[in-house]
Amino acid sequence: MSWRSVVEGVYRLPNRVYFFDTTLRDGEQTPGVTLKVEEKIMIAEALSELGVEVIEAGFPVVSAGEYAAVRGLASLNIGPKICSLARCEVRDIDAAVDAGCDWVHIFIATSDLHMKFKLNMTRDQVLERVVTMTEYAKSRGVVVHFSAEDATRSDTDFLMEVYRSAKQAGADSIDIPDTVGVALPHVMRRLALLAKEATGLPVAVHCHDDMGLATANTLAGVEGGAEIVHVTVNGIGERAGNTSLEEVAVALKFLYGVETNIKYEQIAKASRLVAKLTGIPVPKNKAVVGVNAFSHESGIHVHGVINNPQTYEPIMPETVGMRRRIVIGKHSGTHALEAVLRQFGYILSTEDLKKVLSRVKELADSGRRIGDHELLRIVDEMLKSAATRPVSLRSFHQISNQDEDRCIAVFDALGESIEAVGVGSTPTESAIDAAVKAFKTFMGEVEVRDYLLFASPFEDRHPYEAEVVVKVDGDTVVGRGLGKTSAHTILNAVASAVSQYLSSGRRERGA
Repeated sequence: MSWRSVVEGVYRLPNRVYFFDTTLRDGEQTPGVTLKVEEKIMIAEALSELGVEVIEAGFPVVSAGEYAAVRGLASLNIGPKICSLARCEVRDIDAAVDAGCDWVHIFIATSDLHMKFKLNMTRDQVLERVVTMTEYAKSRGVVVHFSAEDATRSDTDFLMEVYRSAKQAGADSIDIPDTVGVALPHVMRRLALLAKEATGLPVAVHCHDDMGLATANTLAGVEGGAEIVHVTVNGIGERAGNTSLEEVAVALKFLYGVETNIKYEQIAKASRLVAKLTGIPVPKNKAVVGVNAFSHESGIHVHGVINNPQTYEPIMPETVGMRRRIVIGKHSGTHALEAVLRQFGYILSTEDLKKVLSRVKELADSGRRIGDHELLRIVDEMLKSAATRPVSLRSFHQISNQDEDRCIAVFDALGESIEAVGVGSTPTESAIDAAVKAFKTFMGEVEVRDYLLFASPFEDRHPYEAEVVVKVDGDTVVGRGLGKTSAHTILNAVASAVSQYLSSGRRERGA
């Protein structure tokens, strides 16, 4: 649904909003994150596929390596414009321009706190620096994006004077940074409105999440007329992070009815890539891209979702490249249980469903997690079902050294034993390689297209949980698994996917 008819008469909504992604600059400033050049290129390509208009590639003056990385990204000639950060200093601007960037994002602090204790400059000195450095950047033949650092703690009249001076000196657009995340939505809305009236230039907002308001403040800036939003994938960034790209993108389109260039089906893919390369996992309850964002356990909710997903999903998961998950637990009902078991080829009577559900609730009340394998074990033990799982992991063994990881996996598949040795740079990669090799020899073309892996510090028996997307002879199947190690979990998840494929009757072995 869209609220545009309600809000457009109240706020100054633009018809279109442009995305300025700073995952590779502000996002990389997340403590503990360091990206190699090839990793930055992978993220930049994903951002291009996602449809962002501007990629802030880095801060080239800080080191030779950063300069080389920015220069490499600028030479890719991908769709988005490449931007670099620069202080209001000649050497910073020169480094950004010489690196081949299309845009230069120049900034200087404008709050009394920063001017006194960081810059040791007066207001007049700051104004003079704004003018001279904006003019200099324009003389280098680039698009100039000007930011007043710590804008939300600056004197408003002085801030507007700074923005007017930047415009007169040739700035192409201006940015309002909430540098330490202390703004309220009302404040960002008003600052965007004032900046637009003072300059007539495109206005951007750059919000941090120190108080958990980054998305709200960014959307409020758009309500005030801002046409550019600064974001990072998964909301990564310094301290509590930046505004989340996926949250703002979805809210703009589906709540505000504002057009963007974002290819929404690419959101989950970009999210997983950034999580993998930065080593920062996406929280399960993260809006839009968290694994629980489209997961359902409550019996009432599942019943509604099965009949019509819109009952408990504001948007369809496929819209953003996610998948719906029905989770079995103490809040589950028979509809949920039936839906999950069907994925594994089990068709139970109503009476049998009730028996299994009663046992599931009993175990869940004791604090036990009911994963797919546990659920199937309960079914087999309680019902003595002849419809056993087609594929299961019998054993696996890992060998690791400084150069590589090896995984030896043995599966039971339709009564046969199959074994394969996988090699990779991590235990997870070697496990995937072993599973793919094993099932290729058994049933033909098998490919692991994607996977999600989670580790819980609160679980002793099965601390890992995985979801894999497996392509088998052109058909795509999603499998889930639990395990004591990452390799154990991946192997179980792939076995689950292949089991579903074989149980579905889409192919008999040898066909």
